[in-house]
Amino acid sequence: MPSAAGLRFLRPHLSKYVPDGRKAAYIRFFTATQCFVHHKSQINKIAQPIRAYGSKASRKTKEIDEDRGPIEARIKELEKGNALKYPRIQKPKHSLTLVEYQSRYGSMIAGEKRPAEAVAVCGRVTSVRVAGKTLCFVDIDQEGHTLQVVCLSQELSAFAGLSSADFQRFYRLLRRGDIISVEGVPYSTKSGEVSISASELPVILSPSLPQLPTKLEDPETRVRNRHVDMLVNKKVSETIRLRSHIIQYIRDFLIKDSFLEVQTPIVADSASGAIARPFITVATEFSEKQLTLRIAPEIWLKRLILGGMDRVFEIGPAFRNEGLDATHNAEFTTCEFYKSFSDLEDLISMTENMLSGLAKHVTDLRKWSYRNIPELDTEQFNAPFKRLEFIPEIEKRLGEKLPNLAAEDAQEKLLTIFTKHKIAPPSSLTLPRLLDKLSSIYLEPDCTAPTFIMHHPACLAPLAKSFKDPKSQQLVSARVELFIQNREIANMYEEENSPFEQRKKFLEQAKWRDEENTALLDESYLEALEWGLPPTGGFGCGIDRLCMLFSGATRISEVLAFGSLKNVVNLGREVVVRERNVDVR
Repeated sequence: MPSAAGLRFLRPHLSKYVPDGRKAAYIRFFTATQCFVHHKSQINKIAQPIRAYGSKASRKTKEIDEDRGPIEARIKELEKGNALKYPRIQKPKHSLTLVEYQSRYGSMIAGEKRPAEAVAVCGRVTSVRVAGKTLCFVDIDQEGHTLQVVCLSQELSAFAGLSSADFQRFYRLLRRGDIISVEGVPYSTKSGEVSISASELPVILSPSLPQLPTKLEDPETRVRNRHVDMLVNKKVSETIRLRSHIIQYIRDFLIKDSFLEVQTPIVADSASGAIARPFITVATEFSEKQLTLRIAPEIWLKRLILGGMDRVFEIGPAFRNEGLDATHNAEFTTCEFYKSFSDLEDLISMTENMLSGLAKHVTDLRKWSYRNIPELDTEQFNAPFKRLEFIPEIEKRLGEKLPNLAAEDAQEKLLTIFTKHKIAPPSSLTLPRLLDKLSSIYLEPDCTAPTFIMHHPACLAPLAKSFKDPKSQQLVSARVELFIQNREIANMYEEENSPFEQRKKFLEQAKWRDEENTALLDESYLEALEWGLPPTGGFGCGIDRLCMLFSGATRISEVLAFGSLKNVVNLGREVVVRERNVDVR
């Protein structure tokens, strides 16, 4: 593979197109980076002075130090200062992370200094402040934690024989974004700020060749340079860190309840476990066979229950070849667990306990670490959550009874209700889609606080057990759907364990085939059920939406490390910068 093609994913500046009207946003970062694609002798032709980052609004604030100049000047500056080395890290025994440093020395009193305790730290420079010719302050960041480095020329001279000229060259060379290592002693300033007093001149481990901006607002630039976005906009990095904590909390919650974490196949010969359009692919080993990416791990996990593993869960990716919007992405992360000998009430209780505990956990994290995450109303997660029964509630709000949904003419009669109430029907007029539409109009808008929608019509849950509801006298499923802030967060089911009933439900599902529902009769799974699936409760939750809920994100792309599928695909788009001499003031 040519080097350019091989690095295209990581280097979007290697692409061919720049959409009109967005060219400047692309060029701001890509022009500088292109200095390394071409031979160094061509730098003068490619690298142009970059005077601003972001949108027109953000250009009003200087987001780059013009005095530093373009990349070429920065490289020459580093070479002249003998700092363009990228050395291997030398970690002394007294090295500490910034978290460890703050934990150990955070209680020092104002003005205290501990010259007998040598320490070493590393981090990315976020600020350089010069106070005369003999003193400068450097703020460094590591894992979201900051520390002030105090560099006093006299002390560096005493410890390391540093001249005043050397000291001035150092702080003039150092810039925001550089990664440095510092050796020194613990020190608390007169104002009480915990710091480290450098005893040796800090070493640049990895220089930042572009100037790290102090603001980054242009959406296109942020998406295409997510690493810079994370460095500049703290809420972005805090959201991704919070996501990790949320996943770990759920994992710990289940493991404490004796669940076993497993991994199931992602590529198979058919997609099952949900109603969705799958991604199609081909494997080299089976070039004549069409394969699919999984849309849910459900069938695989229930096979493990069949194999005698009474409590299993998986947190992993699933793929649905559908549209993108604020709450949907084609690639998403799901948590599914299956628990033998449990019913809906068990699943509801587990869900309430999990989310109430998670809400408190996120609140604690925000208090101590993630202050850019919006405050969370934890009281809304106090059990019990609100409950709505699907059919009785819709009938109450419609002001009339629904037809017998198990009858042959149910679809026709339901369409009559749509006409009578002037409800715009969905694009697909199947019975499940019509019922989904009614739910979206009459139930989901009432689910701002955590709300369980219960006992859906049987046709909406072909893999769940069903029963006749004494209230509505309709055939309903043993299913519960959790909505919070009007978004679907989780689904719970009592799983159908009869191979005979499951066959009937597969055939019933096939009657409602449409553009998304392409499910076929799964003979392999039916054969597996013949070995005896114990009464089992199943739970499925979208991790991405859960992270949106607890981080305050309004779009699913905000809780994904590299954004939505649209963002990821556009990273690989070929771009050619046709105009070399671009003034982006």
